[in-house]
Amino acid sequence: MGSGAIRSGAVALVAIKAKLAAFALALTAVLAGAVAFLAASAGPAEALPSYARQTGQPCAACHTAYPELTPFGRRFKIGGYTMQSGDWTGPPVAAMFMAGFTHTNSPFDEGSQPAGLHTNDNLVWQQVSGFVAGRLYGNLGSFIQITGNPVDGTVALDASDIRYADTFKLFGQDTIWGIDANNTPTVEDPWNTTPSFGWPQISSTIAPAFGPPLTHIENGYGQIVGGAGAYLFWNDMLYADFTAYKGFPVPVLQAFNDGNSTTDAVSNVAPYWRLALEPHWGQHYLMVGTFGMYGQVVPGRQYGFGTDNYLDVGFDSQYQYDGDQYSVTVKLTDIMEWQQLNATYGLGGSSNIDNHLNSFKANASFVWDHTYSLGFGYFNISGSNDCNLYGSGDNVLCTPAAIGEFNNSYNSSPNGDGLILDLAYIPFAHGAPGPYGYTTWNARIGIQFTEYLHLYGGSNNFDGSYLGGTHNAAGNNSVFAYAWVAF
Repeated sequence: MGSGAIRSGAVALVAIKAKLAAFALALTAVLAGAVAFLAASAGPAEALPSYARQTGQPCAACHTAYPELTPFGRRFKIGGYTMQSGDWTGPPVAAMFMAGFTHTNSPFDEGSQPAGLHTNDNLVWQQVSGFVAGRLYGNLGSFIQITGNPVDGTVALDASDIRYADTFKLFGQDTIWGIDANNTPTVEDPWNTTPSFGWPQISSTIAPAFGPPLTHIENGYGQIVGGAGAYLFWNDMLYADFTAYKGFPVPVLQAFNDGNSTTDAVSNVAPYWRLALEPHWGQHYLMVGTFGMYGQVVPGRQYGFGTDNYLDVGFDSQYQYDGDQYSVTVKLTDIMEWQQLNATYGLGGSSNIDNHLNSFKANASFVWDHTYSLGFGYFNISGSNDCNLYGSGDNVLCTPAAIGEFNNSYNSSPNGDGLILDLAYIPFAHGAPGPYGYTTWNARIGIQFTEYLHLYGGSNNFDGSYLGGTHNAAGNNSVFAYAWVAF
């Protein structure tokens, strides 16, 4: 072996050691911060997780590894968050914070990173939330979340829902019926296969530098609409929901700090539907279902060009073994979206009026004693080639009218896929130290690895820029260490 190769190998080894050292230090900082916070939170009674104190149950009753729901947890949600057997009579309030350290294979291009952050290796408090969550009065319950983002200095109303639920007999079988109002389609759903609470429920808010586009039901309606609807859960097996959504006017968006006069407007009464069947045998639960939504959107509130029309149809399935010692959950979700981009085409933002996009996710998790969690998943995005929508401008055969968030593909393609591995430790699922036990707090401390196999139709140099780094799919691979604490 030549001396040049030896020197190259030595340099690479030093770089690897430096990255491992940086990661180890950051993980230590995250864990230390979490422990310090928990120690400081041991005293006051008002720092109780609201659902645990209301039900008198440990977090393990509702969650395999929080926030993934067990069969009992799903039925608690369907029942309107109102089941009560604890002795707490105060307000249903709680709080949560998330700290995270993110390392990516390649740093951000200088100047492209979020304001105030480094181009790599960032340790941040990425979310702080307060909740009104639990029984409000009688059969009325809520999951209302106000979230602060310390990275960009904002506070806003997050995905929330309020519901009323009761029971009756239908065809001789016990049936739960309810009405629900919420501001994010799928937040009302009791399974973790739909977008709002789909796996992984926590991820870095910093990485990746280049992320694939998503369907509108995954990333287009959240907190900019309000909806009301009704649902049924018949014979502990069949679930049906129908909700109608309407876009919030600008004053409401500004009041909730969720948008402004350039935020997309949903102009129609947008229907959302959900149907799921969950037969079960002992501790084995199998769900198959479908959901969807049709929305007419005015992009950026630029009127006069018609609307972009999105039809999303999803199919999902979940198998869950909910044992006393361990649980296994396997989930599949496929969302097909048909796009009629009248307004975006008229504004020069797309080359095609009619496009399609498909989002597929498969993941499985194994949780031992509600304490140790291992999750693995695959995701895939595919769809129509569109120069103006996805083209990077580095291909002489494609010159987009403007460069937007997703103009990152030399091939004008949205296609991408990747893998996620998540390892987590949930120390207080069965109880926590201190005078209030499991009703005081819970925590999830973990590490997550994300690998991008392809982005925007390519693996290397997907945008044709020859800049390397994050302009290769693997350059966006990340290690994310996190501490998620609820109290």
